[in-house]
Amino acid sequence: MHEDEDEARLLNVFGAMSLACVDKMEKALASHGGRSPSATAALIRIGTGPGLSIEQLRRMLALSHSATVRLVDQLVAQGLVLRAGAAGRDKRARALALTDEGEAAVRQSLAARRAVLARATEGLTNEERRLLSALVDKILPALVDAGDDSDVVCRICDEGVCVPARCPIPHHGSPAP
Repeated sequence: MHEDEDEARLLNVFGAMSLACVDKMEKALASHGGRSPSATAALIRIGTGPGLSIEQLRRMLALSHSATVRLVDQLVAQGLVLRAGAAGRDKRARALALTDEGEAAVRQSLAARRAVLARATEGLTNEERRLLSALVDKILPALVDAGDDSDVVCRICDEGVCVPARCPIPHHGSPAP
């Protein structure tokens, strides 16, 4: 193969691998609760940052305001999310929090995500894992645009195992109000 053919092949299989990973994660997450990817991401984000407002959650999920309100209404009706007191300065904005059932759903979702990713990397040696980690640390920032994009990319991250000082995504701190 020529260099151009090698590059084209790399890009092609990298794209296929990325899509396969997303497809497997969405399937695994749906099989643990039957929720949509947006509902799962909403639960994980609310669990990671209790007290989020609808607007903060909307930006993290990259949804419209009305779609986010409908999604939260569904999660409240399912007994997974509570609307608490006011969030921040806007007394109309309600802070969101998980119920015990919602917390259990988040734990199940993160375990399902972790299982898919473990399957994808199980054939790697320790050295290959270190190399993959270094490569991901270089590739991921190139895919994340400034602004709210970092929150969107991390919407189903397991922040309980994330080491902020080592995160390759340039976060802008806590969620924007």
